[in-house]
Amino acid sequence: MRRTVIILLVGAAAGCHSDWRAQAVRDAEQLVRQQMKDPSLQFSRVQYTGDDRTGQTCGYFARKTADGGEVDSRFIVFIDGGGGQNPYIEDPSAPYPENKDDFAFNWRSECVNLGYRDG
Repeated sequence: MRRTVIILLVGAAAGCHSDWRAQAVRDAEQLVRQQMKDPSLQFSRVQYTGDDRTGQTCGYFARKTADGGEVDSRFIVFIDGGGGQNPYIEDPSAPYPENKDDFAFNWRSECVNLGYRDG
């Protein structure tokens, strides 16, 4: 009986752990849609790295171009707000980040170095 209770508690804790990550991903996608003013964006390769206080959602989205094509862009949404530059979007039409080298640094340090796997 005692073992069953412990297993259930561990399972419940694991379930809660994944719930906040899933919510963080949904929130991040919504922020990117708002920033890009496009509710039809399609997201791919989206992953959460870090913890529930200082982590971030990293991934790609595709948007349609005026000529009917499609462009993939990377994004980072920091759970703590990113110092006001949230979301970070690697896209020429986006206001942030102004410094593209800054985006590359953040992608490497906050996504890749914390476990993001592209592919």
